[in-house]
Amino acid sequence: MEKKELNAVERVLTKGEFFRYGGTETVKFEEEWAALIGVKSAVAVTSGTAALITCLKAMGIGPGDSVLVPGYTFIATALAVTAVGAIPIYTEVDETLTICPIDMKHKIEKHTACIIPVHMQGMPCNMRAIRKVAKAKNILILEDCCQALGGSYGKKRLGSIGDMGAYSFNQYKIVTGGEGGACVTSKKIYGERAYMAHDGSCSVWPETGKMSEAFFCGGNFRFNEINAAITREQIKRLDRILAALQQTRATFLTGINLPTGFKFINSNDEKGNCGVCFLIQAENVDDAKRLEAIMGKHLTVQRPINSGRHVYSAWGVINGKVGGHNPAWDCFRHPKNRKIKTNYRRPLRQTDDYLKRTVLCNTPYGWNKRNTGKIIEIINRQIAKV
Repeated sequence: MEKKELNAVERVLTKGEFFRYGGTETVKFEEEWAALIGVKSAVAVTSGTAALITCLKAMGIGPGDSVLVPGYTFIATALAVTAVGAIPIYTEVDETLTICPIDMKHKIEKHTACIIPVHMQGMPCNMRAIRKVAKAKNILILEDCCQALGGSYGKKRLGSIGDMGAYSFNQYKIVTGGEGGACVTSKKIYGERAYMAHDGSCSVWPETGKMSEAFFCGGNFRFNEINAAITREQIKRLDRILAALQQTRATFLTGINLPTGFKFINSNDEKGNCGVCFLIQAENVDDAKRLEAIMGKHLTVQRPINSGRHVYSAWGVINGKVGGHNPAWDCFRHPKNRKIKTNYRRPLRQTDDYLKRTVLCNTPYGWNKRNTGKIIEIINRQIAKV
């Protein structure tokens, strides 16, 4: 944490107002984040999961609906769907480890109401193909940008391309306030609904102002002034952080000499890639394991199949359809979902294959060209023997 963040916290402590109503930090953060992403409105919430749930509620997703979710994402993406009473349907990822537009199109049924493309590990999804399918089928798009803060596709910030976008600012994200999230949209109706969904008490606070939508019963995912103050300072450095990550990533991509049988995987928009990692794909699993062992001596790496909580096959509560103790709010026992067929028993063979044969290498932040160059020299000597 830099001095500016400490000063921001002190500013809030000195004022003594930590609540979003009466405070100014949360409102300013929402304005600044909306401007940065290039949308008309943003609502700050307590987490990325809260952001996903709030967006789904704002778009009217619920019982009777199914939502397409990639098989490689944090479990929260699928849990958000169950939280609003809808059914998540697993979809394959392609070699970029983001949702596969071809399989996505095949998974659409009459009850499919929404697609959640996840810009996993800072890698933009193929939003052109996704939008084409969604438009043809009249399906909503909720971009999960929790791991891709500030990234872009076609020169548009991720989260501004679909109907809504969701973000996370927890400890492990590109910028962080410790915890927190945000919902964004340029559609007024969804912006107002998101505000009501994130705070059921907003109808009794004069700060809320007038709404064109009728108030409804929401929850409580309100952000607080301390988190907002820290995050405001963090996002001022976002583009600088992304530029540094992208430069280091590019150095690895151009410097590492991959032997026959291995290849780098380009993202759907290299310029918009957040740069937090680079992917190397092997022709077979054994070679991927050998490369993982070598790269792991110098960088933080993994084969995504071992990620656990990010792989669909490890989502026991969903796969076992343990939705809750009361049938009325258990999506798997809700009468409106009775005709929706799930695919939890069928493996996503393409996803499994890519997750097993890919080595994901995290891009170290703060490395200069000299440090990076030395490691590349060592890696090249070692992988030449694979």
